[in-house]
Amino acid sequence: MRAVYVTRTFDRQTGLPGEVAVLEVDKPRVVADDDVLIEVAYAALCGSDAHFISDDLFDFPVPFPAGHEFSGVIEDLGSAAAAKGFARGDKVTGDFVLECGHCEACRSGRRQFCAEVFVNGSAQAEYILLKADQVYHIPEKVSLLEGALFEPFVIAAGAMDKARLQLGQSMLIVGAGSIGQMLVQLARSCGAALVAASARTASKRELALRLGADVAIDPQHEDIRLRTAELTGQGFDVVIEASGSSAAAAEALDLVAPGGTVVLMSYYPPGQSIEVDLFRQIVTREVTVTGLQLSQNNWHRAQKMFARIDVKPIISKVYPLSEAPQAYADLVSGGQLKIVLDCGGGAS
Repeated sequence: MRAVYVTRTFDRQTGLPGEVAVLEVDKPRVVADDDVLIEVAYAALCGSDAHFISDDLFDFPVPFPAGHEFSGVIEDLGSAAAAKGFARGDKVTGDFVLECGHCEACRSGRRQFCAEVFVNGSAQAEYILLKADQVYHIPEKVSLLEGALFEPFVIAAGAMDKARLQLGQSMLIVGAGSIGQMLVQLARSCGAALVAASARTASKRELALRLGADVAIDPQHEDIRLRTAELTGQGFDVVIEASGSSAAAAEALDLVAPGGTVVLMSYYPPGQSIEVDLFRQIVTREVTVTGLQLSQNNWHRAQKMFARIDVKPIISKVYPLSEAPQAYADLVSGGQLKIVLDCGGGAS
């Protein structure tokens, strides 16, 4: 089968970028009772995938398979997987992380801190083999193309949990990428009285307004601190930093209201740090700053909400699997909102 592999990672010494290639590899097969073999329909590119090419945030030995956002159809499965409610032909997606289930973190409901986690990031391929506990049905009304964005929606849902948004509060989303656009819709659904989005790209600002933002701010040509004061007085109750800019992360502390919450959820370049006036910015204003990487505890709730948001306009480019290198070039250049690979499986 064909699969996307990272064949070279970023070289810090020479500045040589990483590289991906579509390789012929063995098709996985069901061996264990809880195995699920999925014919991949679509696999989306995540912003974190760009780090394989543009910096050395991740240090994995090459070559290694790529991709963790996908949709597909079950081709084969073991008896234990069938007993858990799965069948051949089911439309599904999956979590690329599998926790052990028995460590202290797992047993206390904090699966994201599992001490023995197994990671299978190999979704940009014609087939992927997962365990039944990693697999989730795609809601009936959701197409396979839309379903490829299920995993980033789970992350957006986790960010909303961290935000602790209350009815009538205000929220600013810094960065209107794919997850930022989902957050705009979730903030509106959760009862925010004011939803603002900040984005450098005009098309992203326009889309945010279409999807429910009250205000879209251009940080390159507007004073975002002045606009925040005009809109809110003392600041936004919640600021979610989803752009990946460390400067934006630092600025978020000046845009949040006293007693508010800042959620940092981006994969920042390696070694990035910010200066914080701990007393004036955090202590006296009682600001909560929290991080988010994954959101494993949200998959079941996300299944119930996914069909209620519109992800179709977030998908800006679909490439055939064979053109993955060009898709990655576009990802790194930042010219597209959400790039998806058509891996050939199932029907949309």
